[in-house]
Amino acid sequence: MLVGCGGRGDRPELGTVTGTVFMDDKPLPDTWIMFNPASGRTSLARTNNDGEYELMYLEGVKGANIGSHKVVITAYNEDEIEEMKAGSNEPVKEPIPAKYNSRTTLTEEVKEGKNVIDFHLDSK
Repeated sequence: MLVGCGGRGDRPELGTVTGTVFMDDKPLPDTWIMFNPASGRTSLARTNNDGEYELMYLEGVKGANIGSHKVVITAYNEDEIEEMKAGSNEPVKEPIPAKYNSRTTLTEEVKEGKNVIDFHLDSK
């Protein structure tokens, strides 16, 4: 008997999440968006040149856990920060205000089915 082949396995119910990130009313390209549920796996996306994103739960699996999420929007992921630090004593400056990442105030609710969630950020 094959278990888990092509099936959902023990993966929770997911809702698909797409949207656009804007900074001062302009699309924000090449930005990381993380949806962090109270418990469970974080879903992640990177915006394209038009600021559009689609969350991924796992490689090849789109979506995010159903329920409430704390949202983090940042210019760099951990690997990129480490790479930028290599050979430099200068700290990496995050161009996106802390209220959207290290001190995020963003929360969103993911529902069953399709979710379109846009973010309108302010650089100040």
